[in-house]
Amino acid sequence: MHAVSGSVFVLITGSLLVGCSGSDSGSGAGGSPAIGGSASGGTSNSSSTPATGGAAQSGGRTSTGGAATGGTTGSPQPTGGSPTGGSTATTVSPTGGSEATGGASSATGGSKAATGGTPNTGGTSTVAATGGATATGGKSATGGATASGGKSGTGGASGSGGSSAKGGTSSASSGGTSAGGSSNSNPSTGCGKTPTLKNSPSTANQNTLTISGASREYLIRWPTNYDNTHAYRLILDFHGAGGKDTDLAPSYFGLFSLSNNSTIFIAPSASGGTWNATTDLTFVDEILKAVEADLCIDTSRVELEGFSQGGAMVAVLACQRPGVFRAAVGHSRGGLTAPTTCQPIPYLGSLGLTDISGNSQATQTDAFAKWNGCTVSTMPLAPTGSHVCTNYTGCPSADPVIWCSYDGGHTASPTDAGSSTSWMPQEAWTFLSQF
Repeated sequence: MHAVSGSVFVLITGSLLVGCSGSDSGSGAGGSPAIGGSASGGTSNSSSTPATGGAAQSGGRTSTGGAATGGTTGSPQPTGGSPTGGSTATTVSPTGGSEATGGASSATGGSKAATGGTPNTGGTSTVAATGGATATGGKSATGGATASGGKSGTGGASGSGGSSAKGGTSSASSGGTSAGGSSNSNPSTGCGKTPTLKNSPSTANQNTLTISGASREYLIRWPTNYDNTHAYRLILDFHGAGGKDTDLAPSYFGLFSLSNNSTIFIAPSASGGTWNATTDLTFVDEILKAVEADLCIDTSRVELEGFSQGGAMVAVLACQRPGVFRAAVGHSRGGLTAPTTCQPIPYLGSLGLTDISGNSQATQTDAFAKWNGCTVSTMPLAPTGSHVCTNYTGCPSADPVIWCSYDGGHTASPTDAGSSTSWMPQEAWTFLSQF
C-alpha cells in the first residue's frame, strides 16, 4: 500500500461546530447547537483527496467513548456538475458557495444562533485518483467484530494533493461528472428487480420501517435514468439534532446534482429529531437490508455524510459497522459518545473557526488518522474569509484522511468571502466519488 502525501488546500470560509440541525432549501443552514456533555464538533469542507487502489480490511470493533453535543443542520445548494473520481486522475473546480443562513435548533442545554459561512473566492487544489475499491463481505458480527471482507481494489499510489489558493482555480472539474468509483462492483440482491420502495425526486414520499415497535421514516432519491441492472453507489445522509429527513432531501448536502445520476441517496429521520447510538444502528441496518433487496446497489460503495449530531452518528456507524461503509464525511460532528476504536476507513472532517469552543482538529479527524495509520500533526487553520483542507500524511492509499478548516460558524455549507454559494458540496463529492 502506498502512502498518501499530505497537501494543503486553501479554499474559502469556516466555522467551528458540534450537534445541530437545519432545513435544506438550497443554501446551507447554520444551526444552534447546545452543549450537553463533552462534545466533539466540526464543520464541513473537503478539498481534494487522493485515492487509489483499495485496501483489504477485516475485523471490527465496537466503539465507545467520548460525549458530544447536539445542534442544528443545514444542507447545501448543489453547485453544478463535476467529475466523480474513479480510475483516472481528474481535476475538479469548485464553484463558489452559498451564504449559509442558519436556522436554529436545540440539543440539550441551550441554544445559540449559528451564522453560516462567509463568501468564497476560488482556490486551487488537485485530486489524483486511481483505481477504486470494492468490498466483499465485511458486515459486522455480534459484539462489533466483522467477518472477513473489507475493501479491495487495484490501482497505484495516489498523487499528492496541493493547497488551494485564494483567487485561484480548483482542480475539481465543473462540467458534468463521471460515475467513477470502484474497479469491481458487488451488486446487491435488488439488481434486476422492479423497485417497490418509494422514490422522492422532489416532494417527500416517505418509506417506513418498524424499529423496536416504533414507525421510522426515511427518504430515497435514485437517478432519473435508474437502471436496475447497474449497481449504484449509495450515500446515507444524517441531519443534525432537532432536524428531519426533509432537511436534506432532495439535494442531499448538495451532492445529488453533482453525482450526475451515478448515486442513490438516502436520508433517514431521527426519532424526535435526536439520534440514538444504539437504536439507530439497528434502524440503519434495517434500511440497508430493505434497500439492497429492492434496488441495485454496489455494496462495496456504501458511504456516509452527516452534520453535527448527524456527523457524530456517521462516526458511530463507521466504527461499529466495520466493513459495511467505504468512506465517511463528518461536518462539525458532536452530540454522541465518540468512538474509541475503529477499523481504517477514509474520512473527511471539517470545522469552522467560530464553532463551539473546545472543538478542533483533535476532536474531528485525529482519531481517524491514527486508526488509519496516518501521521498526526498540527494542521493549518483557515485564513480570514477562506478555508483550507489538508491531507494527513502517511495514510494508506486506500484510506486517506482530510482535515478542513474554514472561517465561519456551525454550518454544513460554509462559504468563502465574496461568494454566495458553498464550496463544501464539491469538496465532499470529490472525496466520496473517488471510491
